[in-house]
Amino acid sequence: MVTTMIRTFFIVVFTVILTCSPNAYAQATASEVIISVDKNPVGAGDTFVFTLTVDTFIDDTLWQPAEVLESMEVMGTSSSTSTQIINGETTRQQTFRSIIKAPNQLGSYILGPVTLAGVTSNSINLSVLAADDPELQEKRQAFMRVELGREEVYVQEQVDVTAKLYLAANLHSGNIIPPQLDDADIRQIGSDQDTTEVIDGRLFQVFTRRFVVIPQRSGEQVIRGPMFQGQINVDSQRTMFPTFSATKSITTAATDITLNVLPSPSDWPATQTWLPAELVSLAVSVGNEASAQDSNAQLQITQGEPITFTYRLTAVGPNADQLPRLDTLVKNLAIANASVYPETPESAMTQRNGSLVSQQTLRVAVIPHQAGSLEIPALTVPWFNTILRQTATATAPAQQLSVAPSTGTPSTPAPAATQTEPTAADTDTDTSSESPTATTGRTTTIYWQVATAVLVVLWLATLAWLFGRGKQQRAQHVAQAAAEPPRFSLNQLKQACLANDAKATELALKQWMRDGLQLPSQQFQQLAAHFNHAPLRGQLEHLQRCRYAAVNEQGWHEGKALWRAIQAALQAKRQHQAKGDDASLPKLYPQA
Repeated sequence: MVTTMIRTFFIVVFTVILTCSPNAYAQATASEVIISVDKNPVGAGDTFVFTLTVDTFIDDTLWQPAEVLESMEVMGTSSSTSTQIINGETTRQQTFRSIIKAPNQLGSYILGPVTLAGVTSNSINLSVLAADDPELQEKRQAFMRVELGREEVYVQEQVDVTAKLYLAANLHSGNIIPPQLDDADIRQIGSDQDTTEVIDGRLFQVFTRRFVVIPQRSGEQVIRGPMFQGQINVDSQRTMFPTFSATKSITTAATDITLNVLPSPSDWPATQTWLPAELVSLAVSVGNEASAQDSNAQLQITQGEPITFTYRLTAVGPNADQLPRLDTLVKNLAIANASVYPETPESAMTQRNGSLVSQQTLRVAVIPHQAGSLEIPALTVPWFNTILRQTATATAPAQQLSVAPSTGTPSTPAPAATQTEPTAADTDTDTSSESPTATTGRTTTIYWQVATAVLVVLWLATLAWLFGRGKQQRAQHVAQAAAEPPRFSLNQLKQACLANDAKATELALKQWMRDGLQLPSQQFQQLAAHFNHAPLRGQLEHLQRCRYAAVNEQGWHEGKALWRAIQAALQAKRQHQAKGDDASLPKLYPQA
């Protein structure tokens, strides 16, 4: 019996689900179709809600409002269903709500009739009035106005669009949809402002929101006005709690606005990036990025050592991607006797005082090749002043640097001074006259004293001579060790290369150039010129690029290739030496 009850329960549940399912009545025939609008008359360019109600469940694809309302724009459609069972009688209803944008042309428009599910609906005579018509001012609870900062702009120039929402009722919830324009960048600027305003004796709550529109192509274009969708609080007699009010859906939109977009001026250089902005500045700092350097200041650097230049380009108005690439501009600078390695520029964008502020930062490593004076030319960026409507130039001043020679060559210390042998001191004797016996005894005593003193002096002199000779020999060994070139092994360089350690490899190369090859400087150009080996030159340049430029985000991985190039260069040098070349070449492993 329990099994029978369970089976009956599932059959009843399945029957109810099947009965209430909309798909079960997708092909049902309706008995009534009704259309309605939420407001009539409506302002030109404003939005209204077109509602279609059918007393049965149908497929959503059967209702196509764009085919029925051909003269108007459909902004979106949603549907809902409901089922009621009263005294055993089931009623069903399906409702479609479409947001329609009214035409800009004034007049009377007939909506419907609509034939759906075999039933024809009623028709509606919709009146479209001017936005400032007094009849609309008295009835409408919400409307929008839009203001354009400038009716004529250049391509990629930002223009302000201010949208204002006027509400005659308390706002429950809602959303302002931004204006729309094809091939344009649209962003909200700042936060909303909430104020009040009295219009024709009615108090309205005003919400103001600002946008910036940056068109990307020229010509006359139409910006679709912003739209509001939300709910407002309304009084209802149905609720038993007076403190709670019901809500009502509402929608409204601002009229479309026309914008004339001009192309860039004909006299703008074709090789320069078009940059319209309210303000542009370009600064450069050397070493310390906190402040820009004076163009007249002489900076002291060392030959072969890198120094960092930081360029900052700041613009008010354009997006960050509209700024010209600083690394490309730096590469075009004529910098003699130096290697320039720019990194990848870093871009950022923020909002300040109601405007877009974009910034691009570039760090450049410069390695001087020769001692003396090094000049970094001024960097200029042309831009178009959208306030004065004329061309301007932002300039980073030139930099003068004093390059000191490299101090990597070891110097020979002065030879140590030798110590001379000490000499014996003179001995004074007492020659006073006495008796012969006393004189003989005293003479014998004096003799032994003199002999003892002489022996002591000779012994001390011998010790002093031996000490001085040892000190002189030690000084000579130190001088010889300093005069001879240090012994250098390439094992350390080999280990650094095979480990792909760029910093350790650079240090080992400079030590080899100083101690092993005795080159006048520790620059990679000097090493490449010493061997005159093309593969080695290419590997050295690649190592230097990876050390001082962000061209390889994954690091340096050519250590094995560099070590093979060093071995090949050494082998080629030995072959030239075997043929009678005067160039001297140290052994690969001199300590072996």
